[in-house]
Amino acid sequence: MKWLLVVLCAMVLMPAAYGDEVTRSTFPNGLRLTVKADPGTDIVAIDLLLDISAADEPAEKAGIRYLTQRLLLRGSKNETGDGMAQRLSRVGGVADTSIGLDYVEVYALVPADGFELALSMLADIVRAPAFLPEQVEQQRQSAAETSKAGYQDPFQATYLALREGLYGDGPYARSTLGEPRSLAAITRENVLAFHREYYVPGRAVLAICGGISPARALHTVRAGFGDWRGSAIIPRPKQATPPLPSSEVVARELPIRRAQLMIGFPAPAVGEPGYYELQIIDSLLTGRSGARLPKLIREQLGLAYEVSSFYPTLAGPSHFAIHVVTEPYALDAVRTAVIDALTKLAHEPPSAEELARAKRYLLGSYALGRQRMKDQAYALAWYEILGLGSDFGERYVAAEQAVTPSQVQQAAATLTRGFVLAVTMPAD
Repeated sequence: MKWLLVVLCAMVLMPAAYGDEVTRSTFPNGLRLTVKADPGTDIVAIDLLLDISAADEPAEKAGIRYLTQRLLLRGSKNETGDGMAQRLSRVGGVADTSIGLDYVEVYALVPADGFELALSMLADIVRAPAFLPEQVEQQRQSAAETSKAGYQDPFQATYLALREGLYGDGPYARSTLGEPRSLAAITRENVLAFHREYYVPGRAVLAICGGISPARALHTVRAGFGDWRGSAIIPRPKQATPPLPSSEVVARELPIRRAQLMIGFPAPAVGEPGYYELQIIDSLLTGRSGARLPKLIREQLGLAYEVSSFYPTLAGPSHFAIHVVTEPYALDAVRTAVIDALTKLAHEPPSAEELARAKRYLLGSYALGRQRMKDQAYALAWYEILGLGSDFGERYVAAEQAVTPSQVQQAAATLTRGFVLAVTMPAD
């Protein structure tokens, strides 16, 4: 099925009848459960997101979230990670973890007849991970190698430099993987204490999508998580983007053949004023065939190999970035072309036809990005973490459809007030 909307309905205490609907429940321990039943499929996606942000990591222990996530799938106090993986594989299921700037994630994808098995395993590794000393040491070393490799990746190195320029010493400026030095300082006791403090039901949102009834989901989740207990949550301070008194340049060198350039601008968090307009600017500039920047920089001027833009959805202040792969001698010309394109948009709104094309691409991508069960479960959990409200899917589409050319022009004007230019140059 192709979904145009991710539909979130209002909170209820008990799930409704089995059908293609979304229901929500909140357990006494604070765990939030969202179930989207789809009787047309035999697959079930289970996605557990915990509101554990980069802001919750001590700077000197940066990477402790990443290390903890790596350790979860190594087994619990009740079963080894290999044993869990084999049992899950026998029913056709898979499980994994991931991490973002604002959350950590544990998820499983399984046929409906393996749902109870997958849910109980997920509850076991989240609530009672083993954190064996030898596993902590092994994964700490492996995480440090992964972190080191990230600093050698040209895109990741340039993006991290961009975030450092935009966020200063704030948590969004740090790599989610940590640094080799900070990872080396993390002990097993640190991991145990971090897990005890932050992996608690009051931070958790569990989303389940697919061929399972809400009643069955609720019963199974209650058995696995109903008696989960944890410490009280202390609200974290709201993040603020440090002001950019002037445009800033951050440069690095790596043993690469071509230069990487990113121009980043402070941008509103999801749903804040200007958010919907910048989504459309992203689509106008690089999102479709014949979009402005690829047509100008790559096709007309011949200055770039790759041109893209992105606008991440963050709980705190976000950023809008344009990424170009080019030759070192073309950096200044590329920077000028990008700023000129934004300045033109700030002085001349898009035509109605161009705006309509950008909206079609944006909303089509939004729909395609929510086709898979895993994507739908993630969206349900993420929207709940962000506190966007039960009708955000409907509001998002309606808000994007309502954006006018003059609003796009006004949003473009805000981008030209200051930016960070991050460049990774070939070392020789």
